[in-house]
Parts: sequence; structure tokens; C-alpha cells
Amino acid sequence: MKKFSTLLILCLVLFSACKTPKDIVYLQDLQEKVPVATQPGGEIRFMRGDRLNIIVHSRDEKMQDLFNIGGANSMQTMNNSQNGGGGGYYTVDENGEIDFPVLGQVRIEGLTRIEVARQIKEQIISNGLCNDPVVIVQFSNMNFSVLGEFKGSGQKQINKDRITLIEAIAMSGDLGIDGLRKNVLVVRQEGDQQVPYRVDLTDAGSVYNSPVYYVRQNDIIYVEPNDKAKRNSTVMGNQAFTPAFWMSMVSFLTTMGLLIYNLVN
Repeated sequence: MKKFSTLLILCLVLFSACKTPKDIVYLQDLQEKVPVATQPGGEIRFMRGDRLNIIVHSRDEKMQDLFNIGGANSMQTMNNSQNGGGGGYYTVDENGEIDFPVLGQVRIEGLTRIEVARQIKEQIISNGLCNDPVVIVQFSNMNFSVLGEFKGSGQKQINKDRITLIEAIAMSGDLGIDGLRKNVLVVRQEGDQQVPYRVDLTDAGSVYNSPVYYVRQNDIIYVEPNDKAKRNSTVMGNQAFTPAFWMSMVSFLTTMGLLIYNLVN
């Protein structure tokens, strides 16, 4: 009977050790269609302190040079824009505006990249400055940060109008196996406040219905270590959770039990 009890305990220990974790796989309950209840569109909108590059193309090279700070000719400006350069660089000031050549103060806070380009084009035409402007607006030095249990943590550059949380994770090389997927922290600047949001990456509803499903500039995404990784920070922290440990304990307790039994009898 004692041998059977020992064998049963060993089987239970080994079974629990081999059990597949349930908190690793993303979007475990994802169905065919999941509604995305997020902020409208999700496009990056300019905030105070953001930096952007604006390039104006035109057949009128004199006007083009006037708008493109640095004075590049038409072919140079076109080549530079394709390589992410040329034009002029601007920082959104405390009033949500930029000081654009000839036009003066242009308010762009809260606008998308496409909306800024459309507004500047319309102002150039309405002021009779140029009839055929092509305006290109590019993000410059706009980032979000990933910290914690990522394979590639650090600042990540925003290079398109919309970036989802899943894409941001992919840009960071995915989470390490020890990253806690069920309680991801996203800290977002909203006005003068830093607002924390929590997302469970294993739950499709938590991901797709989150206000932070679309990443914004200056977002901080933090993934904390799971319990196993936390225990690893201490001496022999995970020793008690290994099959070898429990097998040793069972063997020790069995030996002690037999020794006590023999002493009593």
C-alpha cells in the first residue's frame, strides 16, 4: 500500500510538471470576426512637441524653394522625399502650431499626417501662391517605448499612420517566454496626465476593445516578468517547482517514514 501511495504521488507530480501552460498563446478565444471598438480610425494625430517634415513639390521652382527650407531644386527635393529627407523640419509648439514659410502660423495639433498635407495645400492655393502644389508630410523623431520582457526593448520609430498593439509587439521582436501576457501595461499621455491601461493579450476581447489597441506617439508598453522569472531573481527560487525537487522530497519523506516505522516497531 505504501509503495502504491508513493507511486501515485510521483505520477501526480510528473503530470503537473508536464501540464501545458495556458497563459502563453495570444488571442486564445479569437473567433472568425471580432469587432474593434477603438478610437475612430486610430491614425496618429500630432501633439505638442511632435516633430514633422513637410515637403512641397511644384513646377514653380522658385516657390518650391521658398517652401522647402534649405532651397533644393525640383529633382533634388523629389529624390530627398523618397529617401525620407528634404523639405523643412518643424516642431509643434505649445499652441499646437508650426511656423510655416509664407503662410505663417498653421495649427496642426489633433490632425493626421494626411490632414496636415491637405490643409497646407489648400492654404497655398487659396493665397494664390502656387496652383499645383503637392504636399508630403512625414513623421520625424516620433516614437513609442517598449520595456520589460521583450526580445528587443527600447524606443521604436513610428513610420506609418496606424500601428496596432500587436504590430508594436512584432516590431519589438515579440515577448520573451517569461513575459506576463495577461497583464500588459500601456501608459499613455493624455493632456497633462499619464494614464495607465491594462491589456490581456490572451483575450481577444481585451485586445480589440482596448482604448490602446492603436498605439500613439510617446506610449510606453511594459511587460512584467511572470512568477517563474520573478522567482529566478532569488537563490534557488524555482527549485521547489521542479519534478526533481519533488521526487527528492517524496524519496526523503518515504525514507523518513520507513525509519520511524522501524523505530516504533
